[in-house]
Amino acid sequence: MLENFFQLAPIPADQMTGWYDTRLVALSYIVATFASYIALDITGRLRDISNTKSSIVLWLCGGALAMGAGIWSMHFIGMLAFKMDMAMRYDPSWTALSMVVAIAASGFALYMLKYKTLQYTNIFFGGIILGLAIATMHYAGMQAMETNMKIRYLPGLFTLSIAVALFASEAALWLAIKSTQVIPSMRLRLKLVSALIMGAAICGMHYTGMAAAVFTPSMDMTSNSASTINPEILSIIVATVTFIILGVAFAVSTYKESVNQQLLLNARQAGMAEVAASVLHNVGNVLNSVNVSSNLISEKIDQSKLADLITLKSMIKENKHNFGKFLQEDPRGVHLPDFLCSLSDYWEKEQKLISSELKMLSRSVEHIRSIIATQQDLSLISGSEQVVSIANVIEESILISGIDHDKYAVHINKKLDKLNPVLIDKVKLLQILVNLLQNAKDVLIESKQNDKTIVISVKNNNDHFIISIQDNGPGIPKELLSKIFGYGFTTKKNGHGFGLHTSAISATEMGGALKVTSEGTGKGATFILQLPYNYR
Repeated sequence: MLENFFQLAPIPADQMTGWYDTRLVALSYIVATFASYIALDITGRLRDISNTKSSIVLWLCGGALAMGAGIWSMHFIGMLAFKMDMAMRYDPSWTALSMVVAIAASGFALYMLKYKTLQYTNIFFGGIILGLAIATMHYAGMQAMETNMKIRYLPGLFTLSIAVALFASEAALWLAIKSTQVIPSMRLRLKLVSALIMGAAICGMHYTGMAAAVFTPSMDMTSNSASTINPEILSIIVATVTFIILGVAFAVSTYKESVNQQLLLNARQAGMAEVAASVLHNVGNVLNSVNVSSNLISEKIDQSKLADLITLKSMIKENKHNFGKFLQEDPRGVHLPDFLCSLSDYWEKEQKLISSELKMLSRSVEHIRSIIATQQDLSLISGSEQVVSIANVIEESILISGIDHDKYAVHINKKLDKLNPVLIDKVKLLQILVNLLQNAKDVLIESKQNDKTIVISVKNNNDHFIISIQDNGPGIPKELLSKIFGYGFTTKKNGHGFGLHTSAISATEMGGALKVTSEGTGKGATFILQLPYNYR
């Protein structure tokens, strides 16, 4: 049986050879590269935070059709580029089967990439299945060739073509994931480079498989005189239809990206407005402390017994010529030493109280200054990275969110691993942390929990670091966990659903991810921010 598929015997002397039309070879690479780029682009759409189940299904179906048609077209054009001294036709059934396999393989690949987080083992086994499916598509397409020849394959090159297919599939899945995890300024460049690499890998698999084929004359050399379409014309038709399909997919994806950007802009503006409102509220709380301290100081000064020094001064002036007799004989003078001691003790206590209130007043003014300065940093346009201390950023986020104010009675427990200064977009990181801390504060206040606690932890995990914010509030029902980052979804009575959505997108733009866990109602919630550890 194997001898009917593999060329196990020496290559026969009557082997038939062919040649390639370099124009069609170039066209096949262009189609493969364009299909690869669309696949990468659609991968980004599949992983959008705002996707619903129905939109994911639509992107999967449309993406599988576009990507599968592109890969299949590359292989078909590649076969049309191969010329021999005889007319060739293609069996419709085998040709259709090869296209179905291409679309199914593409759908499987996109399905593997739709999850927000992926394990490397899943990518590895997914790449194996995808590679075998692409190889199956190629050899099914070869089987569709109707010629007066026998086609067998050299085992070494056949195995190499399978290996290339597996490598191309693994690279495609890995590059597709990486293209969605980098910052926006690098995303387009990475997608272009990735598409060129993936296009070359797909073409490499096809032409290695073609090189493995050994064509020998059939025992029945009846003439195949059926009319065929000129390969150049057929290739142009196939390429045109494919480019139309891919162009439609690209236009839809681009439109979706523009909608996402507009939604993101609206969400960020709303989020910044919410942060600004929180800052004003926080400043208002501090101003209340300022007002209390200033009123207390004013009251103490108005009611101070030190005003009796004026009366004492008059008495001393009146009796300065016989001051000794005044101290010994006058009833007022006799009690003057005791009065001075009492006044001194009172002055000492009053001075400590006023000094304490002045220090508190000074701290409150400094607190307001720090809040305003941090808010000014937060108001900057994000997109520029800088080297920062994560511990300092966390302190700033605590400051601007106001969760450390005494009126909330929230205990903050910090568990911070030591990290080197990190190169990161500080503004986006602050926005995410402030939003998470404000949410934790709000749910704790609404829960009326006696022991309100927020645990902020930072862990070093080699190539990335993790910031988690855990509260002991009311928790999140399991059925809502998958919706929590959706655009417009909120569990707050007066919420708008923009903060967490924006935070999740910002985390993705920074090359990381934002997740949430909760064991259910009444068991608190933990938000986990994972970011690349680019330290200096």
